[in-house]
Amino acid sequence: MEKAKEELENVILSREGNVATITLNRPQALNAVSPGLIRDLTEAVRKVAKDENIRAVILTGAGRSFCAGGDIDEDVSQVCKMKPDEYIKYVKWFYEPFKGIVGMEKPVIAAIRGHAIGGGLDLAVACDIRIASQGARLGNAYVRMGIVPELGQSYFLPRLVGIGRAKLLTFTGDFITAEEAERIGLVEKVVPEEELDKTARDLAERLAKGPTKTIAMTKMAINKSLSMDFESSSDYCWRLNLSLLQTEDHHEAFTAFLEKRQPTFKGF
Repeated sequence: MEKAKEELENVILSREGNVATITLNRPQALNAVSPGLIRDLTEAVRKVAKDENIRAVILTGAGRSFCAGGDIDEDVSQVCKMKPDEYIKYVKWFYEPFKGIVGMEKPVIAAIRGHAIGGGLDLAVACDIRIASQGARLGNAYVRMGIVPELGQSYFLPRLVGIGRAKLLTFTGDFITAEEAERIGLVEKVVPEEELDKTARDLAERLAKGPTKTIAMTKMAINKSLSMDFESSSDYCWRLNLSLLQTEDHHEAFTAFLEKRQPTFKGF
């Protein structure tokens, strides 16, 4: 299986087969969010999104943490000094990799160990699927700084855990265990620490072997349905299927069903 690895200053981008892994690489700072990390993460996300050979993505952190939130020296303390126009420009730039993850036509799996706090939780909820290791801690730290979650958490959190639980987590700033996160729907699976990477990898490879266009359009359909009514969502899905009915993967799936065998998808 072909492997490739590209090391940016704050992010490692590796490719193996049809799966890409983006690793936040500031372990000495628990992968806290800094301008440099955002710059490199934006570049990595854009590269993966454009790479037609990549059919599934894993987002994780080096060392013992997924992402511990904003870096106090390089991010949080700088925001406090900004004028309103400077802050808006700054946060819109920070928003780019989050928008790229959500808009990417590929499934993105967050593999969470250690902490996913504040901006780290923003990153996790922007992904399509979250797998956490036992011992992981997740939480909202924005209220502790006297500000509102600003990078998508206010949008995704209530849709994942419900309005009441989202308010409880954001109002209190309490951290919860991986097991509690799974119970309330914040993560989809909890596994032992030593199984996290393999579990995420196995799922990514399974999705990469699936009908790529169908998974991409299903992601689009679900994301867009969050701002649609029932009829609009249904109409949108019908239109997506009009194009999917013309794909080789659809014809392969139908033929394999008739022939009572497993389909072999090519991704187009």
